[in-house]
Amino acid sequence: MKEYILEAHRGAAFDCPESTMAAFRAAHERGYGMIELDTKFTADNVCVILHDNTINRTARNSDGSALANDIRISSLTFEEARKYDYGIWMGEKFKGEKLVTLEEILTFAKEKEIPLKFDNVVQSHNADQRKIFFDTIEAADMPDGLVGFTANSFTYIEEVLGRFPDAYIHYDGPVNADTLERLGKLVDKEHLTVWLRYDNANTAWNKNKPVDAESSAMVKKYGKLGVWLLTKDEELVKAVNEFNADVVETDGSLRP
Repeated sequence: MKEYILEAHRGAAFDCPESTMAAFRAAHERGYGMIELDTKFTADNVCVILHDNTINRTARNSDGSALANDIRISSLTFEEARKYDYGIWMGEKFKGEKLVTLEEILTFAKEKEIPLKFDNVVQSHNADQRKIFFDTIEAADMPDGLVGFTANSFTYIEEVLGRFPDAYIHYDGPVNADTLERLGKLVDKEHLTVWLRYDNANTAWNKNKPVDAESSAMVKKYGKLGVWLLTKDEELVKAVNEFNADVVETDGSLRP
């Protein structure tokens, strides 16, 4: 197969607790070329790495017991949220995994030289929170190529480029000739990846048109092609060989 990058969805989340340092360390150690991750904010506006709006699915009490009631991360201070265990739900060997902050994952990525791709959920944060997010990235002084911003909104893309003119943009909105031309005017080919979903059970919830030969060829005129979310070897072969994907997102069930 041609060269491609495997991206670890929420870290190596197939056999590590997602969005924890265990999952991020495993992604680096196993040779993934990029890590996808989601941001949330606590009640005191600390930016943390978490997929859900509630902590219940991945957090447990310190004794390993499940939480009795739904708890939104936005209702907890960072100190309160950090008291929960975010690893033991996947086994005793992950006991003690803590909620990861934006600063911590940026430090890790910089040290290990592994690129991060922040999910488009950043678009849903309020203006103050987006400023915190951008300010934290700027303060980290990340080397070129280690931070990517996912977007399906042109307003957000323009906001990102206003802060980081040479930003790497990952577009995952609807794709057609007009959107690609508009993207091409904003972002050069080296800094643009357009994401198309692979038609499988993992992506069926998404209403965007799945990748096919025509759409992949269109995308390649403007930038790199990313294909998500794959879990089977035959899907990987098809994405790379038939659709010419440059980046493939997996939950960790596919290994580099």
